[in-house]
Amino acid sequence: MIVRTEGGGPWRDSAAIGIGVFIGCLPVYGFHLLVCTAAGTMFRLNRLKMYIAANISNPLVAPWLILLEIQTGAWLRRGSFHPLTIETARTLSLASAGADLAIGGVAVGAVLGGLTGAMTYALVRGTREHVAFTTLVRQAADRYINGGIVAWEFARGKLGADPIYRAVLCDGLLTRRPARPLRAVLPPSAGSGGTLLDIGCGMGLSLALLAEARRASRAGEWPAGWPVPPDFERIIGIEVRGRVAAIAAAALADDAVVIAGDALTAIHGRFDIVLLFDVLQMMRREEQEALIAALATALNPGGLMLIREADSAAGWRFTAVRWGNRLKALVFGSWRQQFCFRPASEWPACFARYGLQAEARTMSAGTPFANVLFVVTPDQTQSVRA
Repeated sequence: MIVRTEGGGPWRDSAAIGIGVFIGCLPVYGFHLLVCTAAGTMFRLNRLKMYIAANISNPLVAPWLILLEIQTGAWLRRGSFHPLTIETARTLSLASAGADLAIGGVAVGAVLGGLTGAMTYALVRGTREHVAFTTLVRQAADRYINGGIVAWEFARGKLGADPIYRAVLCDGLLTRRPARPLRAVLPPSAGSGGTLLDIGCGMGLSLALLAEARRASRAGEWPAGWPVPPDFERIIGIEVRGRVAAIAAAALADDAVVIAGDALTAIHGRFDIVLLFDVLQMMRREEQEALIAALATALNPGGLMLIREADSAAGWRFTAVRWGNRLKALVFGSWRQQFCFRPASEWPACFARYGLQAEARTMSAGTPFANVLFVVTPDQTQSVRA
């Protein structure tokens, strides 16, 4: 499994891709895997990425690539190209063609490999903060390697592409409105405190990212411009699907407690932070109301809930959400899954019925979806009136 994650970082990833393309252009057909393995080991680069890049010489591309290499070799050797005629094919000796292919392969490979490596670096490099977040995503995703390549790839793709995870860490959403000076908002050396509950945690991606953020902060590797990540005393995840809950528990180990069960019956105690990402839409309307009521009671004074839901009034963007959810349900075998979406404008009134106030913000950056994040807190004006 380690071959998937070795040699990480923008420079090494770019070098692996560039060298892989170079190897794929060499006329050593049948030995590309062996050459990639040797080169990756020698230069300590990712051998899997290198071999994938070497597949530039696949059956669809190889004929055109070979022609380009032979013509390039002919031009380098004699200063002229081979005429593209049947007569040339009949009279060209195997030795001459082989020499042209070998020289052209090196030349074309060097050019294509250099261009591909440079383009890869331009795509994967970024600011120091971007690189830091990408590193956290990789480390969090690596927790799922033992769960299989599907779990690992899903974790890496979801954490990197979904804007909710970056917002939670980089925008200080978890430390915005402390009711009391939770030690979670102090530097890590000050201790820990508070309880976080993630309802519908799935594979525990949010919790894995928070665990890696805590590790990075304690190790002094946290970007100076980011809010200090919270260091909770207790982290709890609830997931109704037993198999998925087991994957989360294995990935999180001692960093969190994962409960396999229904949120309406598994909530016990009080909490400072509650996460509900794309959860309420999976419940019937009366179940949504019951869960919000239960959480309003369980939320500590000054605590907050982060709730993300799709806006059913958002036109084609909501259609993308609906079809995406339906496809996901089919893939995971939840043929009868029912959804209950609401317009974003309806949720604040729903929260208000249970003594909560909400601030809405768009959470769809970089995606075609109509997602809205609600930062929900106890309504202090109601507490004063009471």
